[in-house]
Amino acid sequence: MKLILSVLSCLLCVLIQAQPVDSLRLSLSQAEETFIKKNLLLAAGQYNIDAAKALEIQAKLYPNPEFSVDLHGYDTDTRKVFYNGKAGQKGFAIEQLLLLGGKRKNEMALARHNTQLANLEFEDLVRQLKYSLRTNLYTVHFHLKTVEKYNKQLNLLDTIIASYQRQAEKGNIPLVDVVRLKSTYMKLTNDKSEVLQNILQAQQELQVLLLTDNFIIPDLDNINWQTYTTLPALDNLQQQALTNRSDQKIGTLNKTIAGLDVKYQKSMAVPDLTAGAAYDQQGDAFRNQYNIKLGIPLPLWNRNQGNIKMAKAKEKQTAVNSDLIQQNLFAETRTAWYNMGRSINEYDKTITIYNEDFSSVLKGVSDNFLKRNITLLEFVDFFESYNESTAEIYRVQQQLITAAETINYVTASPVF
Repeated sequence: MKLILSVLSCLLCVLIQAQPVDSLRLSLSQAEETFIKKNLLLAAGQYNIDAAKALEIQAKLYPNPEFSVDLHGYDTDTRKVFYNGKAGQKGFAIEQLLLLGGKRKNEMALARHNTQLANLEFEDLVRQLKYSLRTNLYTVHFHLKTVEKYNKQLNLLDTIIASYQRQAEKGNIPLVDVVRLKSTYMKLTNDKSEVLQNILQAQQELQVLLLTDNFIIPDLDNINWQTYTTLPALDNLQQQALTNRSDQKIGTLNKTIAGLDVKYQKSMAVPDLTAGAAYDQQGDAFRNQYNIKLGIPLPLWNRNQGNIKMAKAKEKQTAVNSDLIQQNLFAETRTAWYNMGRSINEYDKTITIYNEDFSSVLKGVSDNFLKRNITLLEFVDFFESYNESTAEIYRVQQQLITAAETINYVTASPVF
């Protein structure tokens, strides 16, 4: 496993240090703009809307009339074939199906609402993918900053190890001290490799979202942290979610569509009328006979009972699902609110404790260690504590801004 992490670390370092053509530096707004233009899932979602609009057009169309021709084929008495002249026989008929019971009106209403549903599903898809885009950008940003800090510490440790190696070769210090320093170096290298692995995973998702092969370098250095230190009221957030969430609107719209489907299935139980006209040259009672045709099925057995019952059951089901969506919405908002509050508290405590004195102290400790004013144990203990604090500050920052993005996501609003 350590070998795999080391290989990943090397690969990522090569990517980061590659020529500019291999990387793409994007701000948050630039990334979102690229995402809207290039994402394939959004393109598929747009095609789904186009398909729903096409069905809306189809629902407005009337059934086509049916035209039929009846021509003489063969007369056994006269042995004439295709005797269709003035003394022969031919007939023509045209029929039109007339939809009754409001079928066409109900079908058009269903098609309109299904187009609205496709639009809402598209909005929800955008909401989910934008959340994934933004959180992965923040993941890469803070992990790269962590790697940058690790690199500085590894360079410092390289210098110290090289100095101690020379002293050990001269017999001035025990070799075990060099081994202990190298163990600390390896531990830090492994910590760095795990961070790099997380960067690679986030990079993979970003490249799919943005449809690019380039290594994405987020340009997010101008973060106003004061924006994220105030917790909005939970009631306001839940109301925003109830008003703006597309999945909540989908649940409500599905209830409406289910009600319309009940009406449509009931209208399908009403028999449709077939009306038409026909001409027969001499096959009927009179020569050159003109007829009017009317036809209607008799609803004796099939009155669409099963489909009506199914539509009513689905109407009740969508009502339950809509209530469930609302409850999940409130629960998600509540969880995100609690998590945001916890993240704000942790951030406030961390920035109070952590400051630039840490770096100054590290330099002082390193210099004193090289001068042998402090012991190896004291140096390693402080060095490892410093590494942990470095990773912790970026973890807390990432946690805070991700919690804020989650608030934006669950409310479908730019709260932060």
